[in-house]
Amino acid sequence: MDHCRTIEEMLSAYLDGELTQQDRQRVEVHADSCGACGKTLAELKRVSAGIGGLHTPEPTPEQWSRMMPIVVTKTSRGLGWLLALIGGAILAGYAIYEFATDDTVDALVKIAVAGVVGGSALLLLSVILDRLRARKTDRYKDVEL
Repeated sequence: MDHCRTIEEMLSAYLDGELTQQDRQRVEVHADSCGACGKTLAELKRVSAGIGGLHTPEPTPEQWSRMMPIVVTKTSRGLGWLLALIGGAILAGYAIYEFATDDTVDALVKIAVAGVVGGSALLLLSVILDRLRARKTDRYKDVEL
């Protein structure tokens, strides 16, 4: 059984022509003598031949011209959000550091500001989590304007 498992792990590489001559012969000899492995190899050959016969048409120039702006827009939007979040996080960290180390501000004011900022952050986080949960069942999520 362990030998069958070893051969089964090699079947994909066998079909792709990626095995050495020695391993290729090992697979062939074992598949000839083991009915289960021979059947598995025959099924994989049949599936591979079926997939190889599929025809995937190339997009037309009109389809490419419609797809490319979408890809560019999504990429630039994602990169823009990433840069904005990183910059905002750096600025917020610097502001917190400066505020916390400023000796001219009373401790009570620091605590009050920390409470307001922390509470606002928790409220924002709860709204975001609610929207993400609701998005899964939102029947209008695929509507485009």
